[in-house]
Amino acid sequence: MFEMRWKLAKVFITASAVALAVATASTPAMAQQCEADEGGASKTLNTRVALALGKVFEQMQAEQYTEALASLNQLISQRGSGMKAFDKATTYELRGSVKASLEDYRGAQRDFQVALDTNELPASRNNNLRYFIAQLNFQLEDFQGAIRGLNAWIRDATACGDKVDSNAYYLLSAAYVQLTPPNYRAAVRPSEQAVAVATAPKKSYYDILNLVYSETGERAKRMKILEVMVNNWPGEKSYWTQLSGAYSTAGKDRDAFSVLEVAYRAGLLSTESELRTLVQYYSFFDNPYRGAKMLEREMAAGNIKRTKDNLVLLSQLWSQSREHKKSIPILREAARGAKKGDLSYRLGQVLVADEQYARAEAALVGALNKGGMTRKNTGDAWLLLGTARFSQAGPDSTDAWASARKAFVNAQRYETARKRATDWIAYIDAVVDTYERGIALAERQILERCVLDQGRLERDQRIRDLQNRQETDEDRAFEDEFLERCTGPLKLGAEAEGGGDAAETGGGGGDVEIAPEEGESDGAN
Repeated sequence: MFEMRWKLAKVFITASAVALAVATASTPAMAQQCEADEGGASKTLNTRVALALGKVFEQMQAEQYTEALASLNQLISQRGSGMKAFDKATTYELRGSVKASLEDYRGAQRDFQVALDTNELPASRNNNLRYFIAQLNFQLEDFQGAIRGLNAWIRDATACGDKVDSNAYYLLSAAYVQLTPPNYRAAVRPSEQAVAVATAPKKSYYDILNLVYSETGERAKRMKILEVMVNNWPGEKSYWTQLSGAYSTAGKDRDAFSVLEVAYRAGLLSTESELRTLVQYYSFFDNPYRGAKMLEREMAAGNIKRTKDNLVLLSQLWSQSREHKKSIPILREAARGAKKGDLSYRLGQVLVADEQYARAEAALVGALNKGGMTRKNTGDAWLLLGTARFSQAGPDSTDAWASARKAFVNAQRYETARKRATDWIAYIDAVVDTYERGIALAERQILERCVLDQGRLERDQRIRDLQNRQETDEDRAFEDEFLERCTGPLKLGAEAEGGGDAAETGGGGGDVEIAPEEGESDGAN
């Protein structure tokens, strides 16, 4: 709802009506509208009264209202009770107009009522007096009195075939709005009539119609009115934001977005809330890059504060735009100093997406150590940590595999991450099994070759003994190479055949893990 201020325009009896009254014109000649005014004895002013009123009229034309009031007071004082009813009604009618011009609204109201109570004026002028009194009631915040008077005046004017002034409808609707509590439902009809009969669009008329439609839930009608308002007064920011809000409430989000975008291009949006709404619309309608550029620009201009939430939004927009490298430093800035692990977790997400696995591992460990996250985010953090560690492993990085497996085992404790963690563990176990099988096969192949080479050495030695021949340099070189290469494998092979102590086996190296129970939240999923 918006604040509305009302001010009554100065009330004047029309120059033609005063002139005719001063000229002692007859009642039938005074632009009477109703049949009730026609016929009967004509009513004229006393000659002296007419002359005095003629002087007052000249003072009014010169805007000498204080002098005009003094002249009227003197006339009433001099003639007093001797003034005939028609003269009295005309004089008080004119004095009420002068008092209204001097903003003596209560005095004007009293004089108009005296003139009306004489019942000596033509019906059309009496009805005008009712209109003036109703306006003064409004000015004096007697809204119920204004409503009664305006309804009566509109009814009589309509019955007489007169065109009802659009301002009368406007004041009537405003009076209903000013009641305590406001009667918005009753204000609908006069608000609509004020807009309909106005010769040109008036901002105040549309403002009150917009208000009553808003308060009575006339959403479709309000949207149409706001569409007219933004076209008639395109520089009025509130009309654009209200129209966007109306579209949004009606589920017309794309229209709401378009309206805000036009207002932004026109330089009408200024508050952080308005600018953020438009940024989020860019994201919603799959244009995060433009949203990120706008948010970055408004931050640089100081129109949007560089708060944690705004930095997170900017990083998300860059990530959605596949601009991960731009997102990373912004999210790192937002995560710096945060007491909970959520922002470090998001930073880890972005770093994994950008394949910066070592930095992602550090961010995710930090997130889990800080804790304060939901169970879902905690489980996902363990999953990402395992992914980052495994992605750093080489073809024989058994320690990295073991470290990644531990992270996935921790992730299994969270229902939202359990299935993916189990799949990862099965995959790592398969990788380790394949690696160990390959190692075993290679060891068997080495042992088999060494056994063959050992047999060759023994055969060559027997031949040399039979031939009573010394070793050649080539024989000694082959034997030295054999001893260096096969001593270990042959010993292990002999121990295995003899049931000796085998090499100890076990999971990966001494990976230092954080304590998961200290780094997670018991929050809801």
